[in-house]
Amino acid sequence: MSEFHLRIATPEKKLFEGEVVYCALTTSEGRMGIKARHEPFLATLKDGSELLYRLKDGRENTIAVQNAILSFKDNACSITMA
Repeated sequence: MSEFHLRIATPEKKLFEGEVVYCALTTSEGRMGIKARHEPFLATLKDGSELLYRLKDGRENTIAVQNAILSFKDNACSITMA
């Protein structure tokens, strides 16, 4: 499976940074999934939702989302929570 770089952070600390194969989240427009080589985009994430990311070995992790912005560009996803 193809991977992409995911970075999830708050102003105080990094919550996760590494290579993933999939990320599922809820934007202000609705639920979506991201895989490697997704087209570039910006989005606000829905407060109170969960972000799920899957590692290459199949393990999945979730993080609660509050006041977050997502940017996907050049096969890298950055999620910043205020």
